Amino acid sequence: MIQTIPQLGKGLVALLVAMAAAVGQAQDLGLDDDLEPVESESVRRFRELTDPGAQDDPARKDLRPPFEFYRTQVAPFDVLTYFKPNHWASLSQELQANLADYEGQLRTAQIPMRNMPRSVSFRREARLPDDEPMRLGWPAFLPLEFRTLDIELVRPGSIRSDDSTQAQLLPMMPHQMLCVVLSNDPAAFDNWKRFQALVPATTDLGDQQQVERSSYYRLVIPQEAGKPNLPTHPLTWTTISHVLWDGFDPNELDVGQQRALIDWLHWGGQLIVSGGSTSSLALLADSESFLAPYLPAEPSADSITLTEAEMQGLAGRYPPPVWRIERLEDPQGDWSLPGLRSPVRGTSPNSRYGPIEPIDLPPDRPFFLAGLAPLHDDVQWITDDDGRRFGVERRVGRGRILCLAFDPKEASLLRWKGYDTLVRRVMFRRPEDRWNPLDPNAMFVLSGPELSWYRLLGRDLEPEATRPRRSAFSRSEPFTPRGLGLDDPFEEALPGEPVAAWLDTAKLPSLARQGLVAASGIEVPGAPFVLRVILAYLIALVPLNWLLCRYVLRRRELAWVIVPVLAFGFAIAVERAAAIDTGYDRACDEVHVLELQPGSSRAHLSRFSVLYSTGRESFSISYPGEPSALALPLNANLGIRGEQTIASTWQASPVPSLLDFRVEPRSLAMVRSEQMLDLPGRLALEPSEDGSENLINPTGLELRDAVLVHVGGAGEPNRYTPLGTIPPAGALPLPSGDASFAEVPSPRGDAAEGRPDWIDVQEFLDELCSYNWGRPEDAGELRLVAWADAMMPGQVLEPGVDRHRGVTLVVAHLRYGPLPSPDGAIYTSVRPASAQHH
Repeated sequence: MIQTIPQLGKGLVALLVAMAAAVGQAQDLGLDDDLEPVESESVRRFRELTDPGAQDDPARKDLRPPFEFYRTQVAPFDVLTYFKPNHWASLSQELQANLADYEGQLRTAQIPMRNMPRSVSFRREARLPDDEPMRLGWPAFLPLEFRTLDIELVRPGSIRSDDSTQAQLLPMMPHQMLCVVLSNDPAAFDNWKRFQALVPATTDLGDQQQVERSSYYRLVIPQEAGKPNLPTHPLTWTTISHVLWDGFDPNELDVGQQRALIDWLHWGGQLIVSGGSTSSLALLADSESFLAPYLPAEPSADSITLTEAEMQGLAGRYPPPVWRIERLEDPQGDWSLPGLRSPVRGTSPNSRYGPIEPIDLPPDRPFFLAGLAPLHDDVQWITDDDGRRFGVERRVGRGRILCLAFDPKEASLLRWKGYDTLVRRVMFRRPEDRWNPLDPNAMFVLSGPELSWYRLLGRDLEPEATRPRRSAFSRSEPFTPRGLGLDDPFEEALPGEPVAAWLDTAKLPSLARQGLVAASGIEVPGAPFVLRVILAYLIALVPLNWLLCRYVLRRRELAWVIVPVLAFGFAIAVERAAAIDTGYDRACDEVHVLELQPGSSRAHLSRFSVLYSTGRESFSISYPGEPSALALPLNANLGIRGEQTIASTWQASPVPSLLDFRVEPRSLAMVRSEQMLDLPGRLALEPSEDGSENLINPTGLELRDAVLVHVGGAGEPNRYTPLGTIPPAGALPLPSGDASFAEVPSPRGDAAEGRPDWIDVQEFLDELCSYNWGRPEDAGELRLVAWADAMMPGQVLEPGVDRHRGVTLVVAHLRYGPLPSPDGAIYTSVRPASAQHH
């Protein structure tokens, strides 16, 4: 009997376990204790996946989370979240509110600014209708190589966020640029990613990490044809160098995207329009198209077809490139180039190109060349050895538009190895790779300014490299890729020269910082002053205080009484030593740089502002009615290591504003802002009746000490012609003949009396007149440099300031020289004797 009790206990336990399992199975089958159907979480999720309509069931709505975050995008990419450090990026977040309408803000986490004790969060308003997916976009600045970015929903005034997500980011190298494909068949350009036009010849295509780091261009192919993710903010196009337009309807772009593309063109963007039988040139040339005024040509009835023999004139101009790894594998190969002129500058063509290859055409399918009728007198034609026109191009501001007469997706071209060279020279207009003269197998990777024509003067005037360089190399370092079996004593080095990067170390921000700090009349105590005060306080606090109480007063316990008195006395002394009686409580000084391009009534405005306050103030700096405005703290180099970080917010909507920008008592803080500005008219050259040219000034500014700058070509100095003052709404005849001065002229005597006495304007004018980037696309430029004793409107400070003064520096690019020929020495070291570019 005693032995059966444990057995009964074991049986009871087994019975209970079986009943629990039965209950669990009943729940999974949708049965509760009363055998009424219910639904477990696993069954509900399965039903929602198999029946999309189940998600709309009101009974199931309460089971969903309050918010759902979908994908985060960085334009112009659809899926990959590539961004370039030190550039503004167009972020967009897809999300949905599930329980009720939501009004709040979508913002990033605080992002530390480079080399300064400040951080900025980037936000926009978020209005989410209940149960409706939304896609919200806003600009953000990423100064460092972030791998993740926290994005959260928050209500105004709340301490905690309502929900959040984390976006994964992929940083790009400083030299890399983007080429966006606008096509009805974008996947047809996938094979371009392996062209040497987009990747250095040193790259091992089998090493994906090396391709990612060294590639010159990233081809951005939309995930869905006809719906490109182009940014609408014009100042977030700085990473795009080329746009390839292939059969795309221009009406698919909204007004913001169209305007941003036009601004991008005028500041150096390059647009390639495909031709052939599927050309979209007729749509673009239509009078209703936003690109019609800028196109070099329109379709004509002069289309022709070419046979295989007639195509060999084109093949002879573009020999196929050689990958470095091919040359290492076959060093004794035949790399001769028959029919080509001797290379320039003594470089060896054998290390760059292979033998010329013919273009094979199917017998029943000749090559179609569409007819092009020029729309302007300043167009330039792309021809073969027989003068056949394969394309036509024209400058648009600093950039260009190239209209091809053929389809770049033509199968016969894709089979031809020389097509890689044609794409590089004609379409991308990318310089030839430079080889190390000390080592024929080592090559210099091109830098960003060599891969893109895009420039913003406020950013690109002598920018500092963003990546450290080895002292063993000069400006362009040789790059030797890994995995080729070579003994490389140096580690991998890629160029760091950026294009249009927002760097406070560039020339104009540095000049503005020096000039504005000096003009404020305020000398903020630096680190040496603080260290001396701390040292004096410690000496007085410990040894002197103890000696006084021990030997003079003979009461050591009094040392504790003297400590607070000593601290109070030092505080008053430091306050008096640092105090400055300026006569005002708050002040703001500003330097504006206004850059204009030919053919555009829009201008790029850079503002550099310094704020001063006698007490601790939090400023709101807003730009009402200026949707393209961007602003960030400017590093004034006045901080102390270990100083507490000050948090601010950049708000993109409803009004662009830099909020909570704090200025410490009796201290300086600087702000840098940019925007695209609409002017009343464009500063332009107009021909007069006698054949000369008049300079028209409809900007509303009185342009003082104007200088006409004739930019020289590579290795040639600039020349200067002083013009004096150009009144607003006035016209000034340009002097005929050569430039008057070889050095920047500066006014003296009475001419210099009207200049402001609080800042040295000439220091800025010297830099803006004398710069010459030395690129072939800059040769022959004619620009005007002047200054105005006024500030451009649009920036509002709250609270207001007691003293507000500033000047505007004007740089107007009046005219550029002809487009550089694809047969120029910078683009190829071997050229046929019959090279033509009219």
